[in-house]
Amino acid sequence: MRYSLGSRFRGTLLGAAIGGMLTQASSKDAQIKAADCTWERLATEVAQSLIRQGNLSYPASQSKTSHSVKVIIATLPITLFYHENETRLQAHLQQFVAWQNDPEIIAGVLAVGYVIASSLREMPPANLIERVIQFIAAPQLQLTQQLVQVQSLLKHQASLAKAIAVLGEAQPTSAIALAFYCYLSTPEDFSLSLRRAAHLSQRSPAISSIVGALSGVHNGTTSIPLPWRLALARDHQFLAVWGMQSEAELLRLCDTLVAAWSGAYNTTIDDSLPTAIAAPQVIRPR
Repeated sequence: MRYSLGSRFRGTLLGAAIGGMLTQASSKDAQIKAADCTWERLATEVAQSLIRQGNLSYPASQSKTSHSVKVIIATLPITLFYHENETRLQAHLQQFVAWQNDPEIIAGVLAVGYVIASSLREMPPANLIERVIQFIAAPQLQLTQQLVQVQSLLKHQASLAKAIAVLGEAQPTSAIALAFYCYLSTPEDFSLSLRRAAHLSQRSPAISSIVGALSGVHNGTTSIPLPWRLALARDHQFLAVWGMQSEAELLRLCDTLVAAWSGAYNTTIDDSLPTAIAAPQVIRPR
């Protein structure tokens, strides 16, 4: 195993948070609007529900009037929790976003969920897009056609400008397809994938968060540049979007979600012993 499951869980949500931070940093409006926090806060509520109950429930704050690609962010904890079983994953994701009543957005949720689950199971990257299309099982959708185009762009090592020209920017599905391109063109490089996505964030705000989650789960927390993590911790508003006060709180949520997924009896007990670090062969007081 290249990275621990805990590191991948952390990388998913931390990557999504950093993607959101980069989107906001590139925006002309420095203030985060309350409406922009809906999906990140819902993701936190979903994770907490899974931790408490061991299954999925629907938070009261769930909005049934907003149709947005960013609903993908809210489904990240669901994908993490049910990643080992494709049938259950597909069923829970479809049930959670059925109220969207938009086949394209539902397909986008399934596509991102499948890629994240594949990374968690360390499945080989060969034929990933073909497997995603099979998982979506909707060949008539625009997103399916765009994923085929992404596969062709990657095969020919097309530039970002070429990808934008081919995939477009106006449709919600374009954001998902471009996120796949940004991630799959450099899957081992978190920084480069996210920098590419940040160039598109003004047009499609969800792209950076999606790419951050995809690359974060694939490469774990060690791949995330320290300056970005420090910037996230330094500016409270970026974590407040998730209903968090600090990076440590977000990481603790990820660790508790791993424990709940693994079947731990009581995930609220912290039985870790205090540690002390000193120079070797030197007696130090604790």
